[in-house]
Order: sequence, then structure tokens, then C-alpha cells
Amino acid sequence: MIIEKKGAYAPFFYTRNMKSYSLILIFIFASCMGLKAQTLKIMSYNIHVGQDGANKDQLKNIAEFIKSSRADIIGLQEVDSVCNRSNKVDQMKFLAEYTGMHYAYARHFAYDGGSYGIGILSRYPLSDIKDHRVILTSDGKSDAATRALLTAAISPAGKKITFATVHMDYRDSRSRVAQSDEMVSLFKGMKYPVILTGDFNAIPGTKEILNLETIFTDTGVNSDFTYPVVNASKKIDFVMVSKAHLSKVKKAEVSPVAFSDHLPIISTVKIKY
Repeated sequence: MIIEKKGAYAPFFYTRNMKSYSLILIFIFASCMGLKAQTLKIMSYNIHVGQDGANKDQLKNIAEFIKSSRADIIGLQEVDSVCNRSNKVDQMKFLAEYTGMHYAYARHFAYDGGSYGIGILSRYPLSDIKDHRVILTSDGKSDAATRALLTAAISPAGKKITFATVHMDYRDSRSRVAQSDEMVSLFKGMKYPVILTGDFNAIPGTKEILNLETIFTDTGVNSDFTYPVVNASKKIDFVMVSKAHLSKVKKAEVSPVAFSDHLPIISTVKIKY
């Protein structure tokens, strides 16, 4: 019933069993918290055009690994699209069909009868897919060639998240610092959670990584070595989440599978809105 306090109606439903009432409150609170946070399993994987370190085709094994990992969303680098060197396979389409996931692809440049680029696999439908491009500055020219920066929106539980993947320049730090500057400028004003994955070609503590960490939190630790695949000694692959939206890192790991020249890095995180 609704009880009255000092002449005013109080919107309070009374139960004689206060233990039951407490349980109801706990349930409501937990339900509301669930609406404000989302747990996602995120992977970043440089697949080396579907080949291992000996250039042997491993695309099906990569697909099987991704499927068995039960990751929710994956950022992929070094992806071929109908290139001669990888048997004219549209690799993102193959991976999507094998895993039953949604996908997006952005090319860095045309190559070997097809193109070479990066991609996203997702259990959730993708929307607002964009290739923002990041500059290359190693030759000292501000209008140098660009590379893909692929973003897409997902909406688990009806809440929007921006997911991004990038393959930063391998040649020198000047280029990567410029690319990190562009990414910080792009993502710092976003109201929604942002997940950034990729092969950054830089180790923790470098200027380009510190730059990204002004707005992102690395979900792993510095000893998450991902390269080379045998006796890995460098962490150059990352899963980052916008600082304001990372609630908890539930698990972070590097999977010891030798299907590429990189190891995949996986983080299970709780994201708040």
C-alpha cells in the first residue's frame, strides 16, 4: 500500500516482510547497475595476411581460434583482400562467414591484384563504419601517404560503443607520434566509450604510447609480449579503453598460438556509460 507521511503522499510501497523488501532493493540496484555497465571480451590480432612466420597459410586455423575464443569483437591488422599472395581470398569475408560474425574492412592501399588493410569482426551488428585515415610523416612531408584507421559503432544492450583498430607505422617514432596525435584529437571529445585496438609498433613508455594514454587506459600489463611469435619479447599490440569508461579489467592475456608472426592479445573488460 501507499503510506501517508504528514499529509503528503510518499511514493513508497510497503511490505511487512522487511527482509523481502531488502532483497527487492538489492535486485533493483543490481539490475540498474547492469544497465550502466557492459562486459566485453576484446581481441587485437595482427594476422600477417593469414600466414605464420614461415609464410604458411593459417587462415582457417586463425578463424577457428577466433571462433573458439568467444571474443565479442576483434580488431585485425595485416589483412589481405583478394591478393595473389594469399590465393585471391577475401580474408575478412572468409573470417566472418567461418565465425558467424559481422565484419568491416578498410584498405591501406592497393596491392598484388587486390588490397591490404585492417578489419573488424563483431558479434554485434556494426554501424557508422568509417575509415578516418592517419598520416605518414617519415619522409618529412605533412601530405604524405595515409593508412587506414577503421572505426565502427556497436550497441550491446542498446548502449553505443565506438570500436577502432589501427596499424601504426613500423618505420620510425616520428610517424607514430603524429598518428597518435591524430587519434587523440579524434577520440578525446567522444561522449561514448571508445575501444582502441591495434598493432602500434611501439612498446609501453614510448612517446606515442604515452600520448594515447592521456585519454586511454591500457587494459593489459607491460609484460604482455606479443612479438615475435617465438620467444616473444616485445609488447606492440594493445587493447585500450577510454579512461572515463573503463570500469574494470576482468582478465587480460596473450594467447600462445603460432598462426601468425604476432600473438593475439585478449582483454575482458567491464565498460561503464
